[in-house]
Amino acid sequence: MKTWKNITLELPNLDLQLASDILFSLEILSITILDKQNESDSEWFDDPNNPLLLTGNTHKLVLLIHSRQDVNRLISDIMTILNLKESPSYHEEIFEDIDWVTHTQSQFKEIIISNSLRIVPPWKTNSAFTGHTIIIQPGSGFGTGSHPTTQLCLKWLENNLKGKESILDYGCGSGILSIGAMKIGANFAEGVELDPLAIQNAKQNNELNNLSIPFHHPDTFKAKEKYDIVIANILANILMRLSPIIGPLFEQNLVLSGILESQAKHVIQNYSQWGDLSVQDEMDGWVLLSNTSYIS
Repeated sequence: MKTWKNITLELPNLDLQLASDILFSLEILSITILDKQNESDSEWFDDPNNPLLLTGNTHKLVLLIHSRQDVNRLISDIMTILNLKESPSYHEEIFEDIDWVTHTQSQFKEIIISNSLRIVPPWKTNSAFTGHTIIIQPGSGFGTGSHPTTQLCLKWLENNLKGKESILDYGCGSGILSIGAMKIGANFAEGVELDPLAIQNAKQNNELNNLSIPFHHPDTFKAKEKYDIVIANILANILMRLSPIIGPLFEQNLVLSGILESQAKHVIQNYSQWGDLSVQDEMDGWVLLSNTSYIS
């Protein structure tokens, strides 16, 4: 069976995005920038206005090469092309070729949110379940259901929707929250998303769930006068920047997540003119905020 090598490089203090661009001139099949931090500490959202600096202090490079390739020669070439004075620390792993479609599908399994709500990929829809099923095709849009903030939002929707509400899902990613809201009983939902690829993913998930939720880019989005519920699962600093846009749009409930415990008070202060937000739920260091009363 065909084999390959992964070479994991430690490059302290270097800009890994720049290093990756340079290293592609060598005989390398692919380069992955891998976060060294655990999930709760990682800056897992990308803020287009403040792009992450991916350095060798917080991330490492994983190089995919042919198994026949001489690693010592590769490391020597890397030292030359990156102008390194010392040989970088690295780890070599040899692995066999596999059926990547089957392997990728095996990474996404049924996620049980509650006894009456679950998330499944398209290839798991036949498994027995008596509640609501959200079908999500893993893609470029954030929200396959595995992250705590997504689960916090879905639990809030399940526990608080009374039926027939209008929902705005701002920063909708894969569309999972607006899809979930419609499955639970909302009357209308629409999503707003900056990333065009995520919008494509959301539209695909829309079709998989037999729904007709409209998804918009912020530049073309025209809001209803008010929505019963506005929900946004986005990085805290983006939530604060968007507060003048999101804050005035809800009638009954504002629901915010994507927020670490240490960030909650800053987000609450930032939205104080639109509602009295407080921490309603927590999971693995992440919190969900919602209003306890509405300021008219």
